[in-house]
Amino acid sequence: MSQKLILKKLENHTNHYRHPSYYLEIRLLNEIKRELREVAQETLRTINKLERARLADSPIRSFKNSLIATATLFTRAAIEANVPPENAFSLCDLCILEIERMNSIQILQEYEYQMLDDYINLIHECRIKSYNKVTIQLIEYIQENITEVITLDDLVNRVNLSKEYLCTMFKKNVGLGIIEYINYHKIEESKYFLKYSNMSVSDIAFLFNFCNPGYYSSLFKKQTGLTPRQFQQAKLI
Repeated sequence: MSQKLILKKLENHTNHYRHPSYYLEIRLLNEIKRELREVAQETLRTINKLERARLADSPIRSFKNSLIATATLFTRAAIEANVPPENAFSLCDLCILEIERMNSIQILQEYEYQMLDDYINLIHECRIKSYNKVTIQLIEYIQENITEVITLDDLVNRVNLSKEYLCTMFKKNVGLGIIEYINYHKIEESKYFLKYSNMSVSDIAFLFNFCNPGYYSSLFKKQTGLTPRQFQQAKLI
């Protein structure tokens, strides 16, 4: 499933969201963490169609302040994606220096997309250092198809390795079994819909292709200690 199809599938649920602008920001950070470059770029374009907050009397100073805030959010997303904090903060410092050097709103607008690429590249580089190539290939496939049914056979066919070897290698690299990893990230992704949408628990379970809402609720409680409904009502994340 391509990144554009993921975006289209998520856009089909847009009418469910209570606070679209805030949801878009959360979605963008989530896409950065998952290295969904094309989808993140499209989300950023959507955000930029909205009116920016006025953060200073001077338009260019206001834009710079806005981009500095964006760099801070991107930095947090990178750290949550397991980038060493010192690496993430170093990139943030470089971005702020670049922002302060610029004196054109058009150049600043273009630089925001460069920042997005730089943070996704940083996350990708850190993951490459942590995992072998096959594991990275599997993780990328899982992330891009997180709302679909993903089977061991699908993964085996992609890398042409035996099922037994693949399972052993993946657990050694990641610390979780493949199915456990898939379910873990489906649950994590589903939290955004529980918090930021009006979708029912059943709708969310089916969006992520769990076999039934009961199984989804069981996995969710095992992972978080709460049922999806309790999580939704508590507004935790």
